[in-house]
Amino acid sequence: MAENESLDLGASYSQRWDKPFKAIRRGAPCGEVAAKVRDALYGGINTARKRFREHGAPFANFLAARGSRPQLRQLVRKTEGHHYAQLLESSAHASGPTPEDCLRGWAGAILDRVIDQICHRVAGTENWPTFFDVKEFTDDVRHALADDIEHIATKLAQDPECRLQPVRAQAKGESPSSPTEELLSMSLLGESKS
Repeated sequence: MAENESLDLGASYSQRWDKPFKAIRRGAPCGEVAAKVRDALYGGINTARKRFREHGAPFANFLAARGSRPQLRQLVRKTEGHHYAQLLESSAHASGPTPEDCLRGWAGAILDRVIDQICHRVAGTENWPTFFDVKEFTDDVRHALADDIEHIATKLAQDPECRLQPVRAQAKGESPSSPTEELLSMSLLGESKS
């Protein structure tokens, strides 16, 4: 398997997902973690598709074969069981009939696989006393990436060989607002402070 493309955090070659893992473990804010997860997701998908091509299994072939289990299994074998290819095969069966459905399911499955491992590794630590604490936080991270999942699905359905670039939905200098930040701008009487 290609270096840096494992989705198993315990693997010595799973460095791509180290930054989001370390950020969550140290208790970084949601926006910072989402940015690191976003970079890892796009980088992993781009590199995985490159590896698929190198093994004679172009990404477009996966999308074309999404209705045929035998063809998908053959493509996964060509990639030597690449983790991303295995999840793509599973997503093709579990998702709806369109390429976008399959791709949404695939990107979501990648996040599920990594985030679940992170939750199990950091639960019970100083910053995350319970599994439910970290799970709630990572649900917020996933919510912050919803536009990226849609972007990935749309772009790859249009052009399976395109180079994906992250979507930056917010204007430069803006940060995602939280309910707490919104309340800080109000007086105790419920009036907005100017």
